[in-house]
Amino acid sequence: MTAPARRHRAHPPAAVLWDMDGTIVDTEPYWIATEYELVAEFGGHWSDEKAHSLVGLDLRDSAAIIRDRGGVDLPIDDIVNRLLDGVIARIAERIPWRPGARELLADLRRAGVPTALVTMSWRRFAEAVVDVLPPGTFTTLVTGDEVSRGKPDPEPYLVAAAALGVDPRDCVAIEDSPTGVRSAVAAGCRTLAVPNVVDIPEGDGYERIESLADIDLTDLGFGPPRRGASSRRGASPRRRLVGLATALGLAVGGGWWATRADTPPGPLATVPVSAWVPYWALDDALPTVERHGALVAEFSPFWYSVRGAQKVGLSGTLEPAHVAAMSDALRRSGALVIPSVVDEMPAGGMAALLADPDRRGRHVRTLVSLVTDGDFDGIDIDYETFAWSDGRDTWETTRPHWVAFVTELGAALDAVDRRLVVTIPPVYPDSAPERGAWVYDPAAIAAHVDTLRVMAYDYSTSAAGPIAPLAWVRDVAQGMATLVGDRSKVVLGVATYGRNWVVSTSGTCPESASGTVPVTQDTALAVAARRGAVPVHDPVAGESWFAYQLTVADGGLSCVQSREVHWVDEQGVRARIDIAREERLGGVALWAVGFDSDPLWPAIADLITP
Repeated sequence: MTAPARRHRAHPPAAVLWDMDGTIVDTEPYWIATEYELVAEFGGHWSDEKAHSLVGLDLRDSAAIIRDRGGVDLPIDDIVNRLLDGVIARIAERIPWRPGARELLADLRRAGVPTALVTMSWRRFAEAVVDVLPPGTFTTLVTGDEVSRGKPDPEPYLVAAAALGVDPRDCVAIEDSPTGVRSAVAAGCRTLAVPNVVDIPEGDGYERIESLADIDLTDLGFGPPRRGASSRRGASPRRRLVGLATALGLAVGGGWWATRADTPPGPLATVPVSAWVPYWALDDALPTVERHGALVAEFSPFWYSVRGAQKVGLSGTLEPAHVAAMSDALRRSGALVIPSVVDEMPAGGMAALLADPDRRGRHVRTLVSLVTDGDFDGIDIDYETFAWSDGRDTWETTRPHWVAFVTELGAALDAVDRRLVVTIPPVYPDSAPERGAWVYDPAAIAAHVDTLRVMAYDYSTSAAGPIAPLAWVRDVAQGMATLVGDRSKVVLGVATYGRNWVVSTSGTCPESASGTVPVTQDTALAVAARRGAVPVHDPVAGESWFAYQLTVADGGLSCVQSREVHWVDEQGVRARIDIAREERLGGVALWAVGFDSDPLWPAIADLITP
């Protein structure tokens, strides 16, 4: 097939075309090991140099080389099938994903961008990989057994573009080998080269990058980024975006960097949403994940607790079997899975651990093992005991040890290409009358994390009142943004819960009478309906509330409780997301899945990045 003449177009891509081996999955070592086994079986000699020469080639072309140079006396298609059998067997044991590939694929799927898998592997192998990914990850597949001329010929990419109904000149192709790059460039595609087993030198007609983990949708010319484009891993987002997009011929006039606070005001961007999944609400959370999980960028299973430097395990009465169904649902959603870890050590315990370099180092290694063994995308550190149980008089001593811990954990996770999220209470600039939980020192740890989630809720804790009044939420957002500097790293914690408060009591209550109890968006309305109360939305607080009286009698004792219910409703969640958008923050985090209502998601869908 003849490739079209190249011409420059500056607009977002019509589709993204993916190579598979070495680009999405690191299967080249599997192919090479299988080649060695097959050649050895026939008494031939094989070498890494010969193996590397096959990277990216059509399988039949590779088989011919193995026959001629490796002495494998079999028909071409028999060699191909022997290779496929060996690699598929290895894939069945473990799929070695390339860094950043699944995340970028998930971003493209949520954004509705057409995608094609363009691989010289045969369909039965390609489907073994594709079947593990969320449905709809690829719009079409083009495999080596379905084209007449394989890479480096442009035919595979021309066939993929035709199947999608788009011009190949309007597509971005992602390749890991010189052979694949030649195919994509010859087809007229704007090509990203991500070297793996075989190096790809700088050249004309393509852009060379080190890792897919370094880019996001903005870099490809689409909307605002899902992941922290300004993370500690790379250059500033504007510098990296402009360089890559210009090289690919993409539009760069309206990307995420144009919505930063230091630029002129413009239309508000949508923001990504993350959500915690508490272990005590799994039954209520599962339907939400299954119905609305595609709208969520990151899920944080709230399942793990620290009880010692090397003692990190499941919280409460959770058993591995309890989380299996939820874990599967989280992964099927396509979201990043970043579990939360909380501090359950006694008062003084975590402070002592952080102060001891040896114990701190062992704790860092334990956390990294939790992430890698579980194949998670990162970890969320939510350590609160050392702040609230130890007392403010300990903060000055604990603060530098905490900063050292985050610094060391960030470097260790960076080394294995995982994300570090840290969740902290509100902290305000020094000029504020109340500095908040300054022991967490967000200004010092910001350079070492991908995301800082700030818990902008629990405003009223000792008496009935709003969960998170809007004016206070904005103060929290602005204070954190001022301290951190890079607003894209700040994620605003948003409540989806409330409390049912006892505000006064007459009579003598029996032991069965309840005190203040939590409510969800659904249960708050159920209580109102049961008690004949009429909820009122307070636009100033951005929350709903109602009052009622409850008579409790048991064992000869009786009392009347005057109660108030305050909760953040769907309208309130929307208002808080708008604050994150107006303040140009990196997103919002919902506390929590299982507390939300089904109507919440369509109510906020137009504000969030799917």
